[in-house]
Amino acid sequence: MNYSNVGKRIAACLIDAIILNAAGIILFFMTNLWYIPFISLITGFLYYTIFEGGSWHATPGKRLFGMQVVDSNNFGIDYGKAAIRALCRMLSGAFLGIGYFIALFSDNHQTLHDKLADTFVVDTFGTVSGGQSTGSAVVGVTGEHAGVRFPVTGNGIMIGRDAISCQMVLRKTRGISRLHCFLSYNPASGMYILTDRNSKYGTFTDKGVRVTPHRSIALKRGERFYLASKDALFEVV
Repeated sequence: MNYSNVGKRIAACLIDAIILNAAGIILFFMTNLWYIPFISLITGFLYYTIFEGGSWHATPGKRLFGMQVVDSNNFGIDYGKAAIRALCRMLSGAFLGIGYFIALFSDNHQTLHDKLADTFVVDTFGTVSGGQSTGSAVVGVTGEHAGVRFPVTGNGIMIGRDAISCQMVLRKTRGISRLHCFLSYNPASGMYILTDRNSKYGTFTDKGVRVTPHRSIALKRGERFYLASKDALFEVV
């Protein structure tokens, strides 16, 4: 994994703090002062849970600086883990924020809430495989993962709707099979290899050519493919 450095994490926290404080000011004028502390806690909890558990796997601050929250397998976290992380964040903020300072003394820059939730904050470019950075990734162009960058590890990534077997999960897109297709990267040729897993509605090149089930095609950086329809269009970078 490419662990994000502490400086970037602090900058992202400042952006998120500005957003949350702006929301707090709005709430101040909409509610009674007595309720503000409670509402602020709920707002912060929902903010981190919704953004980090959603398709971005990052708050607006983290997304701005090219970071995502992942689990120990380098997969974006779901809402359940995001909620646990958000609750543990409150512990990091206790006792003068000592839980945040732990990141300064950790090789992977984990804070207390990262350690408790077993999560990591990583840069969204490249990935580590066998001790070397491959720099390979696929980016969503349209659909539920638009703008999200997924590292393509040395083992490749499975794409589909099965949250257990797939590293890129599409839950909201129509026509996606349980195991739709598999994408890998060949560093020797500099090409991506896309294999359809006998999906019902097909895997296509950007030009609309369907990939033959259980057959592979090669893609150069910058080329695109889509799953079932162009509502799920991706580009290899």
